[in-house]
Amino acid sequence: MSEIVQVDIALLGRHFTIGTPADEQETLLEAVHLLEEKMSTIQTQGKVVDADKIAIMAALNIAHDLLRTKVGEGLEMAAFQRRIRGMSEAADKALSESQQALF
Repeated sequence: MSEIVQVDIALLGRHFTIGTPADEQETLLEAVHLLEEKMSTIQTQGKVVDADKIAIMAALNIAHDLLRTKVGEGLEMAAFQRRIRGMSEAADKALSESQQALF
C-alpha cells in the first residue's frame, strides 16, 4: 500500500491541499497543470468570469478531450503514462549499467 502525501495546489487564486498516494503525486501535478492551462484559456477569452463556471467549463473540455482519445484497448491514460515512464526508467537503468561495464 502506498503512503498518502499531502500536496498543496493553487487554482485561480484558491489554495487546496489534496491527499494522494505518493506514487501518484506526479500524475496529480500533471493533472493540475492541465487544468490550470484549460482554466487560463477560458479566463483569457473573457466570456466566463465566475471561477466556478470556469472550473466547470475546463472540466467539460477535459472530459470531452478524454472521450475523444482512445489508447489501446481500454487502457486508461494514467496507466499508459506509468507504463511508458517505467519502460523509460528501465531503459535508462540498462544503459547506465552497460556503460559502467565498459569502463
